[in-house]
Formats: sequence, structure tokens, C-alpha cells
Amino acid sequence: MRLVLLVWLALWLAAPPAPTPAHELGVARASLEEMPGGRYLLEVETAADHTELFGAPALPERCAYDPAQMPQAPEAEVIRYRFTCAGQPLAAGDVLLLPWPRQGAIVAARWLDGGAVQRFFARTGDAIEVPLARLDAGSGSATAAARRYLGLGIEHILLGIDHLLFVFGLLLLVRGPWMLVKTVTAFTLAHSITLALATLGFVHVPAPPVEAAIALSIVFLAAEILRARGGRLGLAARKPWLVAFVFGLLHGLGFAGALSQLGLPPGEVPLALLFFNVGVEIGQLLFVALVLALGWALRELQVRWPRWAEPLPAYAIGTVAAFWLIERTSGLLAIT
Repeated sequence: MRLVLLVWLALWLAAPPAPTPAHELGVARASLEEMPGGRYLLEVETAADHTELFGAPALPERCAYDPAQMPQAPEAEVIRYRFTCAGQPLAAGDVLLLPWPRQGAIVAARWLDGGAVQRFFARTGDAIEVPLARLDAGSGSATAAARRYLGLGIEHILLGIDHLLFVFGLLLLVRGPWMLVKTVTAFTLAHSITLALATLGFVHVPAPPVEAAIALSIVFLAAEILRARGGRLGLAARKPWLVAFVFGLLHGLGFAGALSQLGLPPGEVPLALLFFNVGVEIGQLLFVALVLALGWALRELQVRWPRWAEPLPAYAIGTVAAFWLIERTSGLLAIT
């Protein structure tokens, strides 16, 4: 038994140390710099004894490493990867895959148009995925930028349930086609104003209070709908276009917050502002058309609702918005 233990101890002492697990290597720090002619320099800092662990990143298909890319010396503390993208520079739709044995990477990008941004990217699977949209990369062309922000605007409004509930409340309140046109136009004009002012940096309001105020606007609108059903016409019933304009200013700040989170390259701000707003309007008009078409179909089919069910849409809108108001206000109080 003693002999077995001595042999086992000798083998354990003679065995080479196990390689350091990837999760113990921490977070990489890298920088991506754009240069004229579609050329790029990607640098990553590392300890000298970890150089051999860092493989070359996977690039988009149109990009290739420069022939002058030389292997790094074993003692290097900064690894440099030089590559060129033919035909089109790196764009928001591109992704870099970093096969580095790290938990994640902090990547700082410096673009040719003067934009600079830094983001953290966590490791997923065998690589660190770096979507260049999160680093405020450009869209590649004016046409691509227009398509990108138009689609994002449509997507944002159709997925923005709070904005759609407010519009739905206006449709329940407004009577007559001319008043509907005035109300929708006022809402569009108002949120276009604050979207532009906030995106261009003239107005800055933190997102949490804006989101809470948007929920409050829906609660107010639901209460006005119920008052109007009871024969008591409040301000919203008498002048819905005015209420739509005032609260539209709030909703525009919410749109601006969503747009800023997408990452705006300095050279694309005017295009982004224009086409994101157009996308929002298209999505809004699609929703209005859908609601009006549904109402027309129900009238043609002569669907009769019980009298007690008529105020249910307003109660549903108000209940959901009240929940949001409590939730967002609680979050706001927790932050402060």
C-alpha cells in the first residue's frame, strides 16, 4: 500500500500543471479602429504567456486579413490583427466572432466619421459575438440606412404596446372622421417634435420618468372614455386633438429613447431620424386601419354586445396602464 501511495504521489508531482480554465482568464480588452480604404486594425491586450491562446477572429465574408499580417512574437502583450473589407466597409449588420478564452470582451471602436463607442460583450458558446450595430457601426449606404431605420420604426411602434394602447384609446374616444384625422395628425406632429429635439440633443429627459408618464397618459385617457360614456364630456372628449398633442410630446420622448439605444453613427443621424419617424407613422397607420377595419366588420355582421360589456375595453386599457404606472413608479422610486 505504501508503495502504491508513493508511486501515485510521484506521478502527481511530475504531471504538468493543468491549463488555466477559460473562465479564470477574465475579460479581454480590445480596440477596433477604422482607417481609409476599408482597412481595419483590431488590437487585444493580453499577458505575454497567454498570447498563443488567442486565435484570429472570424470576419465577414467580404473581409480578409492583410498579407502583411505577421504572427505575433510569443512575448507580445498586444496582439494586432489587420484586415481589409472589399466593396463595403464594416456595417451594422456585420458580426465579429472572437474565439478568445475569456468570459467576455470590452471592445472600443473608433470609426472613420469620428464616432467612438465602447461596449461589453459576454461570451456565448465557443466565441465572443460582437454585433457591430452595438458599436454604432454605419449602415453601409444611404439606401441601407433608410431600410434599416424604416424597419426599426415600424417594429418599434408595433411592439410598443403602451403606444398602441394610447392610440386605441383615442380611437374609442373620437367621433367623426374629421376629428379622427385632426387627432391622429396632432399626435403625429407632437411626437415628431420631441423625437427630433431629443435625438439631436436639444432635450434630455431620463427614460424612467418618461415611461411612467406615458402609463399615466393611458390611465387618464381610459378615465376620460368612461366619463364620456356616462355623459360627462371631459377635456379629452371635447378636444381630443389637444390631449393627443400634449401626450404625444411624452410619447415622442419614449420613441427617442428607443432610437438612441439602437446606436446612431454621427453621419446617419438625419437619415435615422427621418426614416425611423416615417416607420413609426407607417406602423401607427397600419394599426389604426386594422382597428377601423375590425370595427367596420363588426358593424356589417351586426354583432350586438351586451350593454354591460361596452365599457370593458376602457376598463382593460386603464387596468393595464395602472399596473404599468405602479410598476414604473416603483422602479423610479427605487432608483432615487
